[in-house]
Amino acid sequence: MNGEKIRTLVVFANPQQTETMLKRTSENQGIEVVGVAYNRNAAIAQVEKLQPDVLVVDLMLPGYRSIDLVRRVISSHPQTRILSAVPADPPHDRIMLAAEAGALGFICEDVDAAEFTAAVQQVHRGEPWLPLQQTYDVLRDGAGELAVSAQERRSKLTEILLGIIPMTGLIAAINLFLYRHYWGAIGVRVVDLGIDPTNRMIDVLVVLLIIIGVAGPLLFVRPWVLAMQKWIPSQPRLAKVIHKIRRHRLGRLLVNYWTAWALGILVILSIMLFLTRVIPLIMVLVVGPFVAIVLLANVLDFDDTLPEFLHLPHLDNWRVLGFLGIILLAFMITLGAEVLIRGPDLRPDGLHGFLAPKVLGFRAIPIMLYDIEEVHEPLGALYLGGNADLYVLYDPCAETVRLIPVSLSRVELVDKVNCRSP
Repeated sequence: MNGEKIRTLVVFANPQQTETMLKRTSENQGIEVVGVAYNRNAAIAQVEKLQPDVLVVDLMLPGYRSIDLVRRVISSHPQTRILSAVPADPPHDRIMLAAEAGALGFICEDVDAAEFTAAVQQVHRGEPWLPLQQTYDVLRDGAGELAVSAQERRSKLTEILLGIIPMTGLIAAINLFLYRHYWGAIGVRVVDLGIDPTNRMIDVLVVLLIIIGVAGPLLFVRPWVLAMQKWIPSQPRLAKVIHKIRRHRLGRLLVNYWTAWALGILVILSIMLFLTRVIPLIMVLVVGPFVAIVLLANVLDFDDTLPEFLHLPHLDNWRVLGFLGIILLAFMITLGAEVLIRGPDLRPDGLHGFLAPKVLGFRAIPIMLYDIEEVHEPLGALYLGGNADLYVLYDPCAETVRLIPVSLSRVELVDKVNCRSP
């Protein structure tokens, strides 16, 4: 410490507790209390203004505001060390959440001045402070909640399936409706296209895998950003550069948790959307199933079998389903708008569109149709589908639908239908 005092900010909900803590530090020459706050917002403002070395925060702030305060300070000011203060009978859940958020340890509020000083000094050095007896009590009390039985895991899996099964059925129903409306807009019945219901369900599963592959990794952005913020202080040169950047107001805006979070979201979305457009098979066969397995492992508390960077702490089952459900809803609204408002965009070289052709499996293949008996002239058209008896064709030149008997026709694939000028 080179003789410099440890600049400490104290945050307590109770002014009397704050006064008691201040008395313990007044006789210590190595600690300087540079500020006092009584709630989360005031503490955040004080941290921004004073840049303390150590933050002593009361974990009993109303709700979980103290945990939120720890996360905010760690994300925006990782150079500030955090020491938690708890009652004599410490709540194990808050201590564990504070440690997960980045606090280096905890002390009891009734601790004497010598122990308080030792705790602040040790935390200031970046070393954890964990009182032996209280830590044992925390581990003992928390063990019951951490032990998840096989039955509880099965219950979690049941919850997920109960959410996925009706969602899949709903998507299948919407899919069928969109199929009928899409082709019905040009006078084609889905039954005439010979579309197998099995194919529709495959399309549904493909859609789900793509959505999980694109949106699922977004859930990992927060733990990745927090892990990066913990890693940066261990790199002296990088930490020094970031510290210099944060001295300026614009620098604090650019180098903080929310900026890193937004950048992570943007990068992941860009990569996944690129893969979806360029190599969709990878999304369906590799990325989607992999992300689905990782999410399922986290929800069922099997995350200890995964690498640390794939852990999602305190993940709630319905939070995952809700997040994916919102993404899916936005996706289906966009798809529905394209189908119901724009409709089929049939051109001489085939079917065009943003989502519908790729996601719902719509096809329109340019062909030349020849009459075997040579009674009719060759016809350039788009093949939409058919059955054993009929071809369902769309003539983009005349903008009409034709049903041609299979037995009297020969088909040749072409790149584009040539429309002759009248």
